[in-house]
Amino acid sequence: MPTEDVWSNPSLAGPIEAARMAAFLEERACCPDQLQAQAALRREVAAVSGEHILEVGSGSGVLARLVAEDVVPTGHVTGLDISPDMTEAARTYAASAGLAAVITFETGEAESLPYDAGSFDVAFAARLLLHAGDPRLVMRELRRVVRRGGRVVLMDWDFGTVAVDHTDRALTRRILEWRCDHHGGDNWSGRTLRSHLIEAGFRDVRVTAIVCLALDDASSLTASLWRAADVALAGGAISQAEHTAWRGDLDARLASSRFCASVVHFIAKGDR
Repeated sequence: MPTEDVWSNPSLAGPIEAARMAAFLEERACCPDQLQAQAALRREVAAVSGEHILEVGSGSGVLARLVAEDVVPTGHVTGLDISPDMTEAARTYAASAGLAAVITFETGEAESLPYDAGSFDVAFAARLLLHAGDPRLVMRELRRVVRRGGRVVLMDWDFGTVAVDHTDRALTRRILEWRCDHHGGDNWSGRTLRSHLIEAGFRDVRVTAIVCLALDDASSLTASLWRAADVALAGGAISQAEHTAWRGDLDARLASSRFCASVVHFIAKGDR
């Protein structure tokens, strides 16, 4: 598995780097493919006024703020993140959005949630399990803090589903597979979410696949492809000449409006 980095554990970042990471998350959240995934997750969380919601791995608070709009005026959202600096950034963003009274951001670990059993109607986690050292511990805690009859919703992308139109298929496979297997956590996490919920004892488990398209450089997936090439080069999986050629083909497709790529986000939901 890949070694731990600041994205797997933001508490490893200092205050300045954490602030940059939070700003990146806020900017990325405005990309069309991210907006599509966020809307799908919000539908599956299906929060209603008066409910108490927990987001584990809340980052800069993008999703917590989105869900908070559905629980007002009598509900509440709690966001938990491992990084104190990220937590502070999330509080600042929530205050700027006028949601400070509806959302509480706290610091803690997903494997040992600082809440009593049955404290929440709903708990959700997006892009968290792919970074978890032992997802089973996280699932145990999510089940513990949700009340009987409540629900847990999980979302992760699955980098093994990435498709990109490129002239060199063999090189494309090499880059994408290296990125999938060596960088950024368990990049097959999306396809495992249903199994995690079932093994944790949830009932009526449902799974939805969201296909996010990238047709230009406004998509966050496009930037992820650039990073895939960069980390494959840094890891010795490809040469500088191969990196240049692979990027050049995609740049030409972008310039001529022929670029096309996709990735699947899986959303799984189960009842306590």
